[in-house]
Amino acid sequence: MGTGAAALVAAALAVVVVTRLWTVLVHLVWRPYAVARAFARQGVRGPPYRVFAMRAATSCDTLDLTSHDYIPRVDVALRYDMVKRVLFDKSGLYGKTDPGPTILSLMGMGLVFTDGDDWSRHRRVVHPAFAMDKLKSMTGAMAACAAEVIRGWEARAAASASGDGVVTVEVRQQFTELTADVISHTAFGSSYRQGKEVFLAQRDLQFIAFASIDNVRVPGMQYVPTKANVRRWQLERTVRGTLMAIIGERLAAAKEARGYGSDLLGLMLEANAAGDDGKGQQQAMSMDEIIDECKTFFFAGHDTTSHLLTWAMFLLGTHPEWQQRLREEVIRECGGAEVPLRGDALNKLKLVTVVLYETLRLYGAAPMIARQPTADADLCGVKVPKGTLLLIPIAMLHRDEEVWGADAGAFNPLRFWDGVGRAAAHPNALLSFSLGPRSCIGQDFAMLEAKATLALILRRFAFEVALEYVHAPADFLTLQPSKGLPVVLRLLDPHTLAS
Repeated sequence: MGTGAAALVAAALAVVVVTRLWTVLVHLVWRPYAVARAFARQGVRGPPYRVFAMRAATSCDTLDLTSHDYIPRVDVALRYDMVKRVLFDKSGLYGKTDPGPTILSLMGMGLVFTDGDDWSRHRRVVHPAFAMDKLKSMTGAMAACAAEVIRGWEARAAASASGDGVVTVEVRQQFTELTADVISHTAFGSSYRQGKEVFLAQRDLQFIAFASIDNVRVPGMQYVPTKANVRRWQLERTVRGTLMAIIGERLAAAKEARGYGSDLLGLMLEANAAGDDGKGQQQAMSMDEIIDECKTFFFAGHDTTSHLLTWAMFLLGTHPEWQQRLREEVIRECGGAEVPLRGDALNKLKLVTVVLYETLRLYGAAPMIARQPTADADLCGVKVPKGTLLLIPIAMLHRDEEVWGADAGAFNPLRFWDGVGRAAAHPNALLSFSLGPRSCIGQDFAMLEAKATLALILRRFAFEVALEYVHAPADFLTLQPSKGLPVVLRLLDPHTLAS
Protein backbone atom coordinates (compact mmCIF):
# COMPACT_ATOMS: atom_id res chain seq x y z
CA MET A 1 0.00 0.00 0.00
CA GLY A 2 2.84 2.37 0.91
CA THR A 3 4.65 1.54 -2.33
CA GLY A 4 1.49 2.17 -4.36
CA ALA A 5 0.93 5.54 -2.68
CA ALA A 6 4.53 6.57 -3.35
CA ALA A 7 4.18 5.58 -6.98
CA LEU A 8 0.98 7.61 -7.24
CA VAL A 9 2.67 10.69 -5.76
CA ALA A 10 5.66 10.26 -8.08
CA ALA A 11 3.34 9.97 -11.08
CA ALA A 12 1.46 13.11 -10.04
CA LEU A 13 4.73 15.03 -9.62
CA ALA A 14 5.90 13.80 -13.01
CA VAL A 15 2.70 15.05 -14.62
CA VAL A 16 3.16 18.48 -12.98
CA VAL A 17 6.81 18.70 -14.04
CA VAL A 18 6.11 17.59 -17.63
CA THR A 19 3.20 20.07 -17.86
CA ARG A 20 5.40 22.89 -16.60
CA LEU A 21 8.21 21.98 -18.99
CA TRP A 22 5.77 21.83 -21.89
CA THR A 23 4.41 25.27 -20.99
CA VAL A 24 7.93 26.69 -20.85
CA LEU A 25 8.90 25.10 -24.19
CA VAL A 26 5.77 26.44 -25.88
CA HIS A 27 6.37 29.93 -24.46
CA LEU A 28 10.12 30.12 -25.11
CA VAL A 29 10.59 27.99 -28.23
CA TRP A 30 7.54 27.02 -30.28
CA ARG A 31 5.50 30.22 -30.11
CA PRO A 32 8.31 32.71 -31.00
CA TYR A 33 9.24 30.66 -34.08
CA ALA A 34 5.58 30.30 -35.07
CA VAL A 35 5.05 34.06 -34.81
CA ALA A 36 8.25 34.71 -36.79
CA ARG A 37 7.03 32.40 -39.57
CA ALA A 38 3.65 34.17 -39.61
CA PHE A 39 5.37 37.52 -40.14
CA ALA A 40 7.85 36.10 -42.69
CA ARG A 41 4.95 34.95 -44.85
CA GLN A 42 3.91 38.61 -45.01
CA GLY A 43 7.41 39.79 -45.93
CA VAL A 44 8.12 41.12 -42.43
CA ARG A 45 11.49 39.85 -41.24
CA GLY A 46 13.72 40.67 -38.29
CA PRO A 47 16.79 39.38 -36.48
CA PRO A 48 16.68 35.63 -35.71
CA TYR A 49 15.11 34.63 -32.40
CA ARG A 50 17.41 33.35 -29.66
CA VAL A 51 16.00 31.81 -26.48
CA PHE A 52 18.63 33.27 -24.16
CA ALA A 53 19.30 36.53 -26.00
CA MET A 54 19.89 39.50 -23.74
CA ARG A 55 17.73 42.49 -24.41
CA ALA A 56 19.44 45.40 -26.15
CA ALA A 57 17.20 48.37 -25.61
CA THR A 58 20.17 50.68 -25.43
CA SER A 59 23.91 50.33 -25.59
CA CYS A 60 26.51 51.32 -23.04
CA ASP A 61 28.97 52.40 -25.76
CA THR A 62 30.85 55.60 -25.07
CA LEU A 63 29.68 58.41 -27.36
CA ASP A 64 30.97 61.84 -28.27
CA LEU A 65 29.28 64.59 -26.24
CA THR A 66 27.61 65.90 -29.40
CA SER A 67 26.13 62.51 -30.28
CA HIS A 68 22.65 61.47 -29.09
CA ASP A 69 22.53 58.26 -31.14
CA TYR A 70 22.61 55.63 -28.39
CA ILE A 71 20.06 53.28 -30.03
CA PRO A 72 21.30 50.14 -31.82
CA ARG A 73 19.79 49.51 -35.25
CA VAL A 74 17.14 46.82 -35.65
CA ASP A 75 15.65 45.32 -38.81
CA VAL A 76 11.93 45.81 -38.13
CA ALA A 77 10.19 48.74 -36.43
CA LEU A 78 6.62 49.95 -36.15
CA ARG A 79 5.78 52.92 -38.32
CA TYR A 80 4.09 56.01 -36.86
CA ASP A 81 0.74 55.03 -38.41
CA MET A 82 0.98 51.67 -36.63
CA VAL A 83 1.93 53.37 -33.35
CA LYS A 84 -1.08 55.67 -33.59
CA ARG A 85 -3.40 52.72 -34.26
CA VAL A 86 -2.05 50.87 -31.21
CA LEU A 87 -1.92 53.75 -28.72
CA PHE A 88 -5.24 55.36 -29.64
CA ASP A 89 -7.13 52.05 -29.53
CA LYS A 90 -10.08 52.16 -27.14
CA SER A 91 -11.46 48.69 -27.79
CA GLY A 92 -8.96 46.87 -25.58
CA LEU A 93 -7.42 45.08 -28.56
CA TYR A 94 -3.88 46.20 -27.67
CA GLY A 95 -3.42 45.54 -23.97
CA LYS A 96 -0.52 46.04 -21.59
CA THR A 97 1.98 43.21 -21.21
CA ASP A 98 2.45 41.20 -18.02
CA PRO A 99 5.18 43.10 -16.15
CA GLY A 100 6.18 40.15 -13.97
CA PRO A 101 6.43 39.94 -10.17
CA THR A 102 9.53 42.08 -9.66
CA ILE A 103 8.18 45.07 -11.61
CA LEU A 104 4.79 44.71 -9.88
CA SER A 105 6.57 44.77 -6.51
CA LEU A 106 8.13 48.06 -7.53
CA MET A 107 5.22 49.86 -9.22
CA GLY A 108 2.08 47.98 -8.21
CA MET A 109 -0.92 47.11 -10.39
CA GLY A 110 -1.83 50.76 -10.84
CA LEU A 111 -2.74 52.90 -13.86
CA VAL A 112 0.40 51.89 -15.73
CA PHE A 113 -0.51 48.19 -15.92
CA THR A 114 -4.28 47.88 -15.46
CA ASP A 115 -6.57 47.40 -18.47
CA GLY A 116 -10.25 47.62 -19.35
CA ASP A 117 -12.82 48.52 -16.69
CA ASP A 118 -10.22 48.39 -13.91
CA TRP A 119 -8.15 51.03 -15.71
CA SER A 120 -11.20 53.28 -16.20
CA ARG A 121 -12.09 52.98 -12.53
CA HIS A 122 -8.53 53.75 -11.40
CA ARG A 123 -8.24 56.73 -13.71
CA ARG A 124 -11.51 58.21 -12.46
CA VAL A 125 -10.12 58.17 -8.92
CA VAL A 126 -6.56 59.31 -9.68
CA HIS A 127 -7.22 61.94 -12.36
CA PRO A 128 -8.51 64.76 -10.07
CA ALA A 129 -5.22 64.77 -8.13
CA PHE A 130 -3.32 65.77 -11.29
CA ALA A 131 -5.55 68.63 -12.44
CA MET A 132 -3.41 71.68 -13.28
CA ASP A 133 -5.05 73.94 -10.68
CA LYS A 134 -4.16 71.39 -7.99
CA LEU A 135 -0.61 71.06 -9.28
CA LYS A 136 0.00 74.82 -9.26
CA SER A 137 -0.72 74.83 -5.54
CA MET A 138 2.19 72.41 -5.13
CA THR A 139 4.72 74.77 -6.77
CA GLY A 140 5.79 76.11 -3.37
CA ALA A 141 6.61 72.63 -2.04
CA MET A 142 8.51 71.78 -5.23
CA ALA A 143 10.53 75.00 -5.06
CA ALA A 144 11.25 74.60 -1.34
CA CYS A 145 12.69 71.11 -1.85
CA ALA A 146 14.84 72.28 -4.78
CA ALA A 147 15.99 75.37 -2.87
CA GLU A 148 17.29 73.17 -0.05
CA VAL A 149 19.47 71.20 -2.51
CA ILE A 150 20.69 74.41 -4.16
CA ARG A 151 21.63 75.93 -0.80
CA GLY A 152 23.85 72.91 -0.27
CA TRP A 153 25.50 73.54 -3.64
CA GLU A 154 25.95 77.23 -2.77
CA ALA A 155 27.64 76.34 0.52
CA ARG A 156 30.01 73.94 -1.24
CA ALA A 157 30.80 76.50 -3.94
CA ALA A 158 31.41 79.26 -1.39
CA ALA A 159 33.75 76.98 0.57
CA SER A 160 35.70 75.79 -2.49
CA ALA A 161 39.43 75.60 -1.94
CA SER A 162 40.15 77.84 -4.93
CA GLY A 163 37.84 80.55 -3.61
CA ASP A 164 36.31 81.12 -7.05
CA GLY A 165 32.85 79.75 -6.24
CA VAL A 166 33.31 76.67 -8.45
CA VAL A 167 32.40 73.14 -7.39
CA THR A 168 31.84 69.80 -9.16
CA VAL A 169 28.63 67.97 -8.27
CA GLU A 170 27.39 64.53 -9.34
CA VAL A 171 23.85 65.68 -10.17
CA ARG A 172 22.18 62.40 -11.13
CA GLN A 173 22.07 61.11 -7.55
CA GLN A 174 21.23 64.59 -6.26
CA PHE A 175 18.22 64.80 -8.57
CA THR A 176 17.08 61.30 -7.56
CA GLU A 177 17.04 62.35 -3.90
CA LEU A 178 15.48 65.73 -4.71
CA THR A 179 12.58 64.32 -6.72
CA ALA A 180 11.96 61.66 -4.05
CA ASP A 181 11.77 64.50 -1.52
CA VAL A 182 9.33 66.40 -3.75
CA ILE A 183 7.02 63.41 -4.27
CA SER A 184 7.19 62.66 -0.53
CA HIS A 185 5.95 66.18 0.28
CA THR A 186 3.43 66.56 -2.55
CA ALA A 187 2.04 63.02 -2.33
CA PHE A 188 2.10 62.46 1.43
CA GLY A 189 2.23 65.98 2.90
CA SER A 190 2.86 65.87 6.63
CA SER A 191 3.70 62.15 6.30
CA TYR A 192 6.67 62.88 4.03
CA ARG A 193 9.18 61.22 6.36
CA GLN A 194 7.29 57.95 6.02
CA GLY A 195 7.20 58.62 2.28
CA LYS A 196 10.99 58.68 2.23
CA GLU A 197 10.96 55.18 3.73
CA VAL A 198 8.90 54.08 0.73
CA PHE A 199 11.47 55.69 -1.59
CA LEU A 200 14.38 53.84 0.02
CA ALA A 201 12.56 50.50 -0.23
CA GLN A 202 11.53 51.15 -3.84
CA ARG A 203 15.11 52.05 -4.75
CA ASP A 204 16.21 48.59 -3.58
CA LEU A 205 13.28 47.01 -5.45
CA GLN A 206 14.42 48.82 -8.59
CA PHE A 207 17.87 47.25 -8.30
CA ILE A 208 16.28 43.79 -7.93
CA ALA A 209 13.97 44.42 -10.89
CA PHE A 210 16.81 45.50 -13.15
CA ALA A 211 19.01 42.57 -12.10
CA SER A 212 16.25 40.12 -13.04
CA ILE A 213 14.93 41.77 -16.19
CA ASP A 214 17.02 39.60 -18.54
CA ASN A 215 16.19 36.37 -16.73
CA VAL A 216 14.06 33.76 -18.48
CA ARG A 217 10.72 33.86 -16.65
CA VAL A 218 9.97 30.30 -15.45
CA PRO A 219 6.39 29.85 -14.17
CA GLY A 220 6.30 29.57 -10.39
CA MET A 221 9.86 30.82 -9.78
CA GLN A 222 8.53 33.94 -8.02
CA TYR A 223 7.42 31.67 -5.15
CA VAL A 224 10.79 29.97 -4.64
CA PRO A 225 12.64 31.41 -1.59
CA THR A 226 15.76 32.51 -3.45
CA LYS A 227 17.90 35.27 -1.93
CA ALA A 228 16.45 37.85 -4.35
CA ASN A 229 12.86 36.71 -3.75
CA VAL A 230 13.24 36.78 0.04
CA ARG A 231 14.67 40.29 -0.13
CA ARG A 232 11.86 41.36 -2.48
CA TRP A 233 9.23 40.01 -0.09
CA GLN A 234 10.81 41.92 2.81
CA LEU A 235 10.81 45.17 0.85
CA GLU A 236 7.22 44.60 -0.29
CA ARG A 237 6.14 44.25 3.32
CA THR A 238 7.98 47.45 4.24
CA VAL A 239 6.33 49.43 1.43
CA ARG A 240 2.88 48.01 2.11
CA GLY A 241 3.11 48.50 5.87
CA THR A 242 4.29 52.11 5.54
CA LEU A 243 1.64 53.02 2.98
CA MET A 244 -1.12 51.33 5.02
CA ALA A 245 -0.09 53.38 8.06
CA ILE A 246 -0.21 56.65 6.08
CA ILE A 247 -3.56 55.80 4.48
CA GLY A 248 -4.99 54.66 7.83
CA GLU A 249 -4.13 58.03 9.37
CA ARG A 250 -5.91 59.85 6.53
CA LEU A 251 -9.03 57.71 6.79
CA ALA A 252 -9.15 58.27 10.55
CA ALA A 253 -8.79 62.04 10.05
CA ALA A 254 -11.63 62.03 7.51
CA LYS A 255 -13.92 60.26 9.99
CA GLU A 256 -13.19 63.05 12.47
CA ALA A 257 -14.21 65.59 9.78
CA ARG A 258 -10.64 66.85 9.41
CA GLY A 259 -10.57 65.95 5.70
CA TYR A 260 -8.27 63.75 3.66
CA GLY A 261 -5.63 66.42 3.02
CA SER A 262 -4.74 68.53 -0.04
CA ASP A 263 -1.78 66.46 -1.25
CA LEU A 264 -1.95 63.83 -4.02
CA LEU A 265 -2.92 61.05 -1.63
CA GLY A 266 -5.64 63.16 0.00
CA LEU A 267 -7.10 64.17 -3.35
CA MET A 268 -7.13 60.54 -4.50
CA LEU A 269 -8.81 59.35 -1.29
CA GLU A 270 -11.41 62.10 -1.58
CA ALA A 271 -12.23 61.09 -5.16
CA ASN A 272 -12.35 57.45 -4.12
CA ALA A 273 -14.79 58.22 -1.29
CA ALA A 274 -17.06 60.02 -3.77
CA GLY A 275 -17.56 56.72 -5.62
CA ASP A 276 -18.13 54.71 -2.46
CA ASP A 277 -21.90 54.94 -1.98
CA GLY A 278 -24.73 52.76 -3.20
CA LYS A 279 -24.56 52.53 -6.97
CA GLY A 280 -21.05 54.00 -6.97
CA GLN A 281 -19.65 51.27 -4.71
CA GLN A 282 -18.24 49.38 -7.69
CA GLN A 283 -16.39 52.54 -8.78
CA ALA A 284 -14.36 52.80 -5.57
CA MET A 285 -10.91 51.25 -5.20
CA SER A 286 -9.99 48.73 -2.53
CA MET A 287 -7.20 49.31 -0.02
CA ASP A 288 -4.87 47.08 -2.09
CA GLU A 289 -5.63 49.12 -5.22
CA ILE A 290 -4.98 52.41 -3.42
CA ILE A 291 -1.64 51.05 -2.20
CA ASP A 292 -0.76 50.02 -5.77
CA GLU A 293 -1.59 53.51 -7.05
CA CYS A 294 0.61 55.00 -4.33
CA LYS A 295 3.47 52.77 -5.50
CA THR A 296 2.87 53.84 -9.09
CA PHE A 297 2.81 57.57 -8.63
CA PHE A 298 5.63 57.46 -6.08
CA PHE A 299 8.01 55.60 -8.41
CA ALA A 300 6.90 57.25 -11.66
CA GLY A 301 6.54 60.64 -9.97
CA HIS A 302 10.14 60.88 -8.86
CA ASP A 303 11.94 58.71 -11.42
CA THR A 304 10.54 60.45 -14.52
CA THR A 305 11.37 63.94 -13.27
CA SER A 306 14.80 62.93 -12.00
CA HIS A 307 15.57 61.53 -15.43
CA LEU A 308 14.30 64.67 -17.19
CA LEU A 309 16.35 67.01 -15.00
CA THR A 310 19.51 64.93 -15.40
CA TRP A 311 19.44 64.95 -19.20
CA ALA A 312 18.35 68.60 -19.36
CA MET A 313 21.43 69.51 -17.29
CA PHE A 314 23.58 67.47 -19.68
CA LEU A 315 22.18 69.20 -22.77
CA LEU A 316 22.35 72.69 -21.26
CA GLY A 317 25.84 71.92 -19.92
CA THR A 318 27.01 71.12 -23.45
CA HIS A 319 25.10 74.00 -25.10
CA PRO A 320 26.09 77.15 -23.15
CA GLU A 321 24.34 79.47 -25.61
CA TRP A 322 21.01 77.82 -24.82
CA GLN A 323 21.76 77.85 -21.12
CA GLN A 324 22.24 81.63 -21.24
CA ARG A 325 19.04 82.15 -23.22
CA LEU A 326 17.09 80.20 -20.61
CA ARG A 327 18.72 82.11 -17.75
CA GLU A 328 17.70 85.43 -19.30
CA GLU A 329 14.13 84.20 -19.75
CA VAL A 330 13.91 82.94 -16.17
CA ILE A 331 15.13 86.23 -14.71
CA ARG A 332 12.81 88.21 -16.98
CA GLU A 333 9.69 86.19 -16.15
CA CYS A 334 10.40 84.98 -12.59
CA GLY A 335 12.71 87.65 -11.20
CA GLY A 336 16.05 87.28 -9.47
CA ALA A 337 17.14 84.66 -6.94
CA GLU A 338 15.44 86.49 -4.07
CA VAL A 339 11.97 86.37 -5.70
CA PRO A 340 9.78 83.33 -4.80
CA LEU A 341 8.69 81.20 -7.75
CA ARG A 342 5.03 81.25 -8.76
CA GLY A 343 3.18 78.74 -10.90
CA ASP A 344 1.85 81.47 -13.22
CA ALA A 345 5.38 82.74 -13.91
CA LEU A 346 6.61 79.22 -14.67
CA ASN A 347 3.91 78.87 -17.33
CA LYS A 348 5.50 81.81 -19.20
CA LEU A 349 8.86 80.05 -19.59
CA LYS A 350 8.52 79.10 -23.25
CA LEU A 351 12.23 78.57 -23.91
CA VAL A 352 12.51 76.33 -20.85
CA THR A 353 9.50 74.38 -22.08
CA VAL A 354 10.87 73.73 -25.57
CA VAL A 355 14.23 72.66 -24.12
CA LEU A 356 12.46 70.15 -21.86
CA TYR A 357 10.47 68.78 -24.81
CA GLU A 358 13.65 68.40 -26.85
CA THR A 359 15.26 66.66 -23.87
CA LEU A 360 12.34 64.23 -23.78
CA ARG A 361 12.68 63.62 -27.51
CA LEU A 362 16.40 62.82 -27.38
CA TYR A 363 16.55 61.20 -23.92
CA GLY A 364 13.06 59.99 -23.03
CA ALA A 365 12.75 57.97 -19.84
CA ALA A 366 11.52 54.86 -21.67
CA PRO A 367 13.37 54.02 -24.92
CA MET A 368 10.48 51.73 -25.87
CA ILE A 369 7.02 50.68 -24.69
CA ALA A 370 5.19 47.38 -25.22
CA ARG A 371 1.68 46.26 -26.09
CA GLN A 372 0.15 42.85 -26.75
CA PRO A 373 -2.92 42.15 -28.93
CA THR A 374 -5.64 40.28 -27.05
CA ALA A 375 -6.86 38.74 -30.34
CA ASP A 376 -5.53 38.30 -33.86
CA ALA A 377 -5.22 41.81 -35.30
CA ASP A 378 -4.77 43.60 -38.61
CA LEU A 379 -2.26 46.36 -37.89
CA CYS A 380 -2.18 48.65 -40.93
CA GLY A 381 -2.17 45.68 -43.30
CA VAL A 382 0.08 43.42 -41.21
CA LYS A 383 -1.57 40.34 -39.67
CA VAL A 384 -0.46 40.17 -36.01
CA PRO A 385 -1.16 36.93 -34.09
CA LYS A 386 -2.81 37.15 -30.68
CA GLY A 387 -0.29 37.55 -27.86
CA THR A 388 2.53 38.89 -30.05
CA LEU A 389 4.76 41.31 -28.16
CA LEU A 390 4.66 44.66 -29.97
CA LEU A 391 7.58 46.92 -29.07
CA ILE A 392 7.24 50.61 -29.94
CA PRO A 393 10.85 51.86 -30.33
CA ILE A 394 10.33 55.43 -29.09
CA ALA A 395 13.99 56.45 -29.22
CA MET A 396 14.32 55.25 -32.83
CA LEU A 397 11.11 56.95 -33.93
CA HIS A 398 12.29 60.19 -32.32
CA ARG A 399 15.29 60.10 -34.68
CA ASP A 400 13.30 59.42 -37.87
CA GLU A 401 14.50 62.05 -40.35
CA GLU A 402 11.39 61.65 -42.51
CA VAL A 403 9.30 62.80 -39.54
CA TRP A 404 11.62 65.13 -37.61
CA GLY A 405 13.73 66.50 -40.45
CA ALA A 406 17.37 66.22 -41.45
CA ASP A 407 18.48 67.43 -38.00
CA ALA A 408 16.58 64.68 -36.16
CA GLY A 409 19.79 63.56 -34.44
CA ALA A 410 20.70 67.08 -33.28
CA PHE A 411 19.66 69.21 -30.30
CA ASN A 412 17.25 71.81 -31.69
CA PRO A 413 14.63 72.96 -29.16
CA LEU A 414 13.16 75.49 -31.60
CA ARG A 415 11.43 72.66 -33.46
CA PHE A 416 8.86 72.80 -30.61
CA TRP A 417 8.36 76.60 -30.76
CA ASP A 418 4.91 76.34 -32.36
CA GLY A 419 3.83 73.52 -30.06
CA VAL A 420 4.28 69.76 -29.79
CA GLY A 421 1.72 69.07 -32.53
CA ARG A 422 3.65 71.13 -35.09
CA ALA A 423 7.18 70.04 -34.17
CA ALA A 424 7.34 67.29 -36.78
CA ALA A 425 5.68 66.05 -39.96
CA HIS A 426 3.42 63.85 -37.84
CA PRO A 427 1.20 65.63 -35.24
CA ASN A 428 1.65 62.81 -32.71
CA ALA A 429 5.37 62.35 -33.17
CA LEU A 430 6.49 62.96 -29.57
CA LEU A 431 5.94 59.72 -27.66
CA SER A 432 7.80 60.40 -24.40
CA PHE A 433 4.57 60.52 -22.37
CA SER A 434 2.85 58.01 -24.69
CA LEU A 435 -0.33 58.96 -26.60
CA GLY A 436 -4.04 58.47 -26.54
CA PRO A 437 -6.16 57.46 -23.54
CA ARG A 438 -3.17 55.75 -21.86
CA SER A 439 -0.88 58.80 -22.01
CA CYS A 440 1.00 59.60 -18.80
CA ILE A 441 -1.36 61.18 -16.27
CA GLY A 442 1.57 62.80 -14.43
CA GLN A 443 3.18 64.63 -17.35
CA ASP A 444 2.09 68.09 -16.13
CA PHE A 445 3.48 67.28 -12.68
CA ALA A 446 6.85 66.28 -14.17
CA MET A 447 7.06 69.35 -16.41
CA LEU A 448 6.12 71.75 -13.60
CA GLU A 449 8.66 70.29 -11.20
CA ALA A 450 11.39 70.32 -13.87
CA LYS A 451 10.66 73.97 -14.73
CA ALA A 452 10.75 75.03 -11.08
CA THR A 453 14.03 73.22 -10.41
CA LEU A 454 15.76 74.47 -13.55
CA ALA A 455 14.60 78.04 -12.89
CA LEU A 456 16.15 77.98 -9.42
CA ILE A 457 19.41 76.48 -10.70
CA LEU A 458 19.73 78.92 -13.62
CA ARG A 459 19.28 81.92 -11.31
CA ARG A 460 22.18 80.84 -9.08
CA PHE A 461 24.65 78.91 -11.25
CA ALA A 462 26.31 78.69 -14.61
CA PHE A 463 27.37 75.13 -15.34
CA GLU A 464 29.12 72.81 -17.75
CA VAL A 465 29.59 69.07 -17.99
CA ALA A 466 32.79 68.02 -16.23
CA LEU A 467 35.72 66.77 -18.29
CA GLU A 468 35.61 63.40 -16.54
CA TYR A 469 32.03 62.73 -17.69
CA VAL A 470 31.68 59.60 -19.86
CA HIS A 471 28.75 59.85 -22.27
CA ALA A 472 27.33 56.32 -22.19
CA PRO A 473 23.52 56.31 -21.83
CA ALA A 474 22.09 52.96 -20.72
CA ASP A 475 18.66 51.55 -19.96
CA PHE A 476 18.31 50.74 -16.25
CA LEU A 477 14.50 50.43 -16.46
CA THR A 478 14.72 54.12 -17.39
CA LEU A 479 17.46 55.76 -19.46
CA GLN A 480 20.39 56.82 -17.26
CA PRO A 481 23.94 58.11 -17.73
CA SER A 482 25.67 54.85 -16.84
CA LYS A 483 28.74 56.59 -15.35
CA GLY A 484 26.83 59.37 -13.60
CA LEU A 485 26.73 63.04 -14.56
CA PRO A 486 29.41 65.21 -12.91
CA VAL A 487 28.70 68.90 -13.54
CA VAL A 488 30.94 71.90 -12.80
CA LEU A 489 28.84 74.61 -11.10
CA ARG A 490 29.96 78.26 -10.96
CA LEU A 491 28.15 80.46 -8.45
CA LEU A 492 26.77 83.60 -10.08
CA ASP A 493 26.92 87.10 -8.64
CA PRO A 494 23.27 88.13 -8.00
CA HIS A 495 24.14 91.84 -8.46
CA THR A 496 25.59 91.15 -11.91
CA LEU A 497 22.49 89.18 -12.87
CA ALA A 498 20.18 91.94 -11.67
CA SER A 499 21.95 94.49 -13.84
